[in-house]
Amino acid sequence: MSVATVPSGIEDVTAQWLGEVLGAPVGGVRAEQIALDTGFSSRLYRVHLTGASVLPASVLPASVIVKLPADSDARGAMEMMGGYTREVAFYSEVAGRVPTGTPAVLAARTAQNGLDFVIVLEDLGDWDNVDHLAGLTLDQARLIIAELASLHAWSVEPANAVFGQLFPSLDAPMMRDVLPAVFGQGWQVYRDRSGADIPASVARHAERFAQRAAPALSALTERDMLVHGDIRADNVFFSGDRCKIVDYQMAARGVGAIDIGYLVSQGLPTSARSGRDEELVKRYLDDITSHGVRGYGFDAAWRHYRFAVAYMMVLPVVALVGWDMLPERSRRLCLTLTDRAAATFEEIGATEVFDD
Repeated sequence: MSVATVPSGIEDVTAQWLGEVLGAPVGGVRAEQIALDTGFSSRLYRVHLTGASVLPASVLPASVIVKLPADSDARGAMEMMGGYTREVAFYSEVAGRVPTGTPAVLAARTAQNGLDFVIVLEDLGDWDNVDHLAGLTLDQARLIIAELASLHAWSVEPANAVFGQLFPSLDAPMMRDVLPAVFGQGWQVYRDRSGADIPASVARHAERFAQRAAPALSALTERDMLVHGDIRADNVFFSGDRCKIVDYQMAARGVGAIDIGYLVSQGLPTSARSGRDEELVKRYLDDITSHGVRGYGFDAAWRHYRFAVAYMMVLPVVALVGWDMLPERSRRLCLTLTDRAAATFEEIGATEVFDD
């Protein structure tokens, strides 16, 4: 296989192919699939390497992470959203330039058919990965907020504007029309399966979600920053006071506060978050100001944060539509994230940002 070839499956990730990617002979490979309970939109593998006899083993990493398209219905959804194209663009064009912590990128390619792709990354197996169901600690959330602020601020520097244009606006048809249209089905599953006491303001929001999506997305695109778009707790790896962020299939352009609203409202357990939303938004503002962003005050950021909390509950709710096919842990996760989002929405009065 030539260096330009994109494997169609893990069986094509051979010692010869990886040797060409890494620029050093590889003696052998052994692949194991990972993230089976969380990686629905892609297939993830840890590939263990052994060196060729002509080189010491220390020349090669002990293992790498290989990411390939899903072989399920999720593939069609990701192709429709351009998720694979976005992630390859981020890892091939942005990751080496942005100050945000990311794993080292060894390869990021799309096949000529425009559908298959491969990403080869540094293995962060010795870093700590958060259990999204358990949630983040406040200290971890603050570290992530600092990393996100560096991404957002970097993207608005004039010299970097060209990289943002590689990604679609948050206010795209999928986000404005398709996901909101499915929201009601997922919300009914939540009502049937959760057993939670749903606050009246949240119930009204859910009933009107399809109508509220457009004004929310309009507000969330009032600034043109590069955002992660899917900053779940399990997309972050920690080592001491450092963190690295993965999974850029939802990378888009919009207001940076959408990342903060999503992270805080769904990544933190309610007991850890409650009463700290304003504090964390102010911390984000301090962080982006330290990177040179000016003219963005608390009132504007708080408004954007509330819109983000209101809109981003769409992700766990829509996932509930596939209840019958979801593993038990994924069911519990979607219910828990919706519980957290609903509690945040009620506490911060997010319904007040809508005029209806």
